[in-house]
Amino acid sequence: MLNYLHDFPSIARAIDQRFSISVTDCNGIILCVNDKFCKLSKYERHEIIGQKHSMFDSGLLPDGHFQDMWESLTQGKVWQSEVHNRAKDGTIYSINATVVPVQDENSRLLKYISIDADITDKFQMEEALKKALKNDFWTTVKNLQNAVFKYKENEEGRLTLTMLEGKLVEKIGVPDDWKRERLLETMPSKRIFDYLSGYFRRGLAGEEVHFELNMPQFTLLIYLSPLFEDGRVTEVVGTAIDITERKESERQVKKMAHYDDLTSLPNRRLFQKKLGKALTASEKNGESFAVMFLDLDRFKNINDTLGHNNGDLLLKKVADRLQHCIRQTDTAARLGGDEYAILLPSIKRKEAELIARRICEEMNHFFLIEKLDIFISTSIGISMYPDDGANAETLIRNADAAMYFAKESGKNNYQFFTSDLHRNISERMMLERELHRAIEEQQFHLVYQPQVDIASNKIIGAEALLRWNHPETGFISPADFIPLAEETGLIIPIGTWVLEHACKQNKAWQDAGLNPIRISVNVSLRQFMQHNFVEEVERILERTGLAPEWLDIEITESMTADVSYAQKILNRLHSLGIHISIDDFGTGYSSLSYLSSFPITRLKIDQSFVSDLTENRQAIVKTIIDLAQNLNLNVIAEGVESKEQARLLMALKCEEAQGYLYAKPLSSEEMKKRLFN
Repeated sequence: MLNYLHDFPSIARAIDQRFSISVTDCNGIILCVNDKFCKLSKYERHEIIGQKHSMFDSGLLPDGHFQDMWESLTQGKVWQSEVHNRAKDGTIYSINATVVPVQDENSRLLKYISIDADITDKFQMEEALKKALKNDFWTTVKNLQNAVFKYKENEEGRLTLTMLEGKLVEKIGVPDDWKRERLLETMPSKRIFDYLSGYFRRGLAGEEVHFELNMPQFTLLIYLSPLFEDGRVTEVVGTAIDITERKESERQVKKMAHYDDLTSLPNRRLFQKKLGKALTASEKNGESFAVMFLDLDRFKNINDTLGHNNGDLLLKKVADRLQHCIRQTDTAARLGGDEYAILLPSIKRKEAELIARRICEEMNHFFLIEKLDIFISTSIGISMYPDDGANAETLIRNADAAMYFAKESGKNNYQFFTSDLHRNISERMMLERELHRAIEEQQFHLVYQPQVDIASNKIIGAEALLRWNHPETGFISPADFIPLAEETGLIIPIGTWVLEHACKQNKAWQDAGLNPIRISVNVSLRQFMQHNFVEEVERILERTGLAPEWLDIEITESMTADVSYAQKILNRLHSLGIHISIDDFGTGYSSLSYLSSFPITRLKIDQSFVSDLTENRQAIVKTIIDLAQNLNLNVIAEGVESKEQARLLMALKCEEAQGYLYAKPLSSEEMKKRLFN
């Protein structure tokens, strides 16, 4: 059964052996049960899986009982009730059922977990008690698993126990001399007497009462039933049931519903409840409070490098540090993944800033994981009540937005939400909507920048460049929309469109009788990491009819950071006959030790080295060219704008170039005219 409860390992180990457990899907179909469930129901596991719980219906519960259950569960509430089920052999067994709806991080219902305590003895005891009152009461109660007692009021009006029997009496260590005629006030604990006497008086007043009694080692559920003679209460009969295990189960269920299993911090549900209480209190008292959203910078790299187990250890250590950075009145919560939130009640902006600064400083100290020093930072967004929102949804959204702004500002910092930030967010949301529309309405087009042989000025290729001409706002710079497309994932359909249209255009030029050239297409990291990327390239070449040798795929240095993955993908592209260039070489992550093992065709010198060919820059360019020649690679310089730059590049033995000296990006028709010349 532990395997089925892998989401809650710490709870599963504690309760699997003691409780009957079942997991049910959203449609009420039983997915798995533990051994105790099978033992109670007397069915084999294979007879239960795939069925509904109605197969155990004894018919003893009132109509609508389970309808109430489903209504509660679909609202995300935990449901508890006593249930009487019929076993396979026809016997009735009773359980105290606790059913927990399990939701994902977006509050979508995934499944239900039922943790049931066997209370058959208690139910049977109550039935036996009814019989005992008519028959041999003493013989029966002595053998009950629970406790049965009677009490009355003596002539002085003091509460007096007249009977105390049952195996539970011995279990909780009640001395033998307590079993006959004992004043309740002489109980060892005055606290317990004070607690019991109020309920006992209500029983003597003719009220049927039930309540819980918490003792150091036990929790008892006590029922009081008055006995009447001639319309007045002469005695009260009570039963005490040991519900210690059930209360522990409820505690664990509450923890599962409101606390993160990995870090033991409050989860999203509990954080939102506390935020709601903070809103009510702050509105009443006229106080400000803060909401912080935190995200660990580059946490995915830790997970990918060290594995998820070590990643989990890091998340727990981060949770510990957060709690040391905040006040006792504050609440730190884990929302999921590497995202945390902090609620800071009764605080002003300056104090909130001090806490944010303290958190950033603490996170900058290394974490010791498996004898390794791990360094990580965090980006924090902060919203203040009431300035940045008057309700929970707005405060959370604005803190989240400020956190993303902190990431865009270089990470490892904190940012407060501002009106300017709100305006930027609105503009980004508008741009994202328009990006979706641009894909649907085909507002994109390609231009082509010629790539030339420096010595002859002959066109040997062209780079396809994406342009967006919005029907209302006009030209939108790629520098504005490409990063957003990367962030939202829209770069994948956009990149596919660019690749297909570039290949289609190159084939059209060839079909027009022009000398064939190689078309270069930039590929994003997200495209490159798609599991079907190579297959998609193959399909595009097949649809457009372009031979692979006339396609050059440009990647960045950062894409080769995962060496084994990069080798696998690049080798597959190379085996198809496709050329591969590394764009902006020298500006990013350089894995020179692996460069020779990649099937690279060409290195592109970034225009930042070309724009100002000082002596130092020339040395860098010369190093890149020498490296490429030693690896039998071609070199092309980007951003060449003057004849002097071209002359210096030729002197450094760079053979290919592109830039405004030769041509600005051209339309397909303008490019066609250039190729005719």
